[in-house]
Amino acid sequence: MSRQCYLTGKKNMVVNSVIGRGKARAEGGVGRKVTGVTKRTQRANLQKKTIREGSATKEVWLSAKAIRTLQRGAYKGVELL
Repeated sequence: MSRQCYLTGKKNMVVNSVIGRGKARAEGGVGRKVTGVTKRTQRANLQKKTIREGSATKEVWLSAKAIRTLQRGAYKGVELL
């Protein structure tokens, strides 16, 4: 089972971490310079929760947003246990 939200499909993203140095031009410097770019992982806020879908009970990964939406009862046929 992959770490992906069961309802919204959210998962981890790979993003660039940009390191810079120097003083901004607006502050009287010569401008910011990029000195390094490395890849990093931005992790989704996933939590393992038990849900009931129809008559079946499942343990799934849910995003924080999906949990809040489930508490409002917005998904038909799915409830948080």
